Amino acid sequence: MTSTRHVIVVGAAGQVGGALMRQLGDRGVPITRQEADMTNRADLLKSLADAGPAQLLINAAAYTNVDRAESEPALAHVVNGEAPGWMAEWAAEQQIPFVHYSTEYVFPGGQPEPWSERDTPAPLSVYGASKLAGEQAVRAVGGHDITLRTSWVYDDSARNFVGRVLERAATVDQLTMVADQKGAPTYAPDLAATTLAIADVMAVNGATLPNLLHLTGAGSVWRPEYARTIISLARDSGLLARDVAVVDAPVSAQADGAARPQSCLLDCSLAESFGFTLPDWQSSLARSMSARSQ
Repeated sequence: MTSTRHVIVVGAAGQVGGALMRQLGDRGVPITRQEADMTNRADLLKSLADAGPAQLLINAAAYTNVDRAESEPALAHVVNGEAPGWMAEWAAEQQIPFVHYSTEYVFPGGQPEPWSERDTPAPLSVYGASKLAGEQAVRAVGGHDITLRTSWVYDDSARNFVGRVLERAATVDQLTMVADQKGAPTYAPDLAATTLAIADVMAVNGATLPNLLHLTGAGSVWRPEYARTIISLARDSGLLARDVAVVDAPVSAQADGAARPQSCLLDCSLAESFGFTLPDWQSSLARSMSARSQ
């Protein structure tokens, strides 16, 4: 992307938004909750106008508390379901590409094969339903847009599964992990880099790309093994000086939590056919551990 015009990143303080901003450097224009109220259409559109002109708009903002969304459905729906449509409309008016992120939670899980872009979503939770509504709102605008579904995103901070495992492993001798959740961990810097590569193609000839792609770290892992790998790499990197056992829990059902898709993988072969692939989750996790130890 050689243009001197800017790239607006909504949700710039989040995991993917932060990775995008670091890779964009001076060309990135951040919009965070301090600059815009995602529940207020007029306020959000004013923030976008103030941030322009731009060559690209990326929405990396979302309501991500899966359990709390069950008790705050209206808020989750506005942020995840309506605001993406507002942004898509603004981008269409500006005649610039729009990139939006979604999640594997739009599917119910429970099937051995990965879900493809052709499969019909059937979310189990308020969070999943709100994200699906966002996808639909973006596509309804009919602009120059693409939605990237991803899963199990993490960066080098403490605000994700990797960070929480490291925090708990520093103080306890045993961790319990649900054994019926399988996914593809996705490293935010990898996702950000590939997003910008996709945006490059959109800028030159967006008609060659579909409006929906699945994009996750390569490979898959069950939740307990993921935790064991985190602990092992942390010990190798000097981040953890003690060994911690990981015990498999029989089921992931929670009486007071949202239903989560089990064994829910996204088929990324369509993205691969266009040359967009992310590294395998093990190598990306190792890079994250190296970054954390520096």
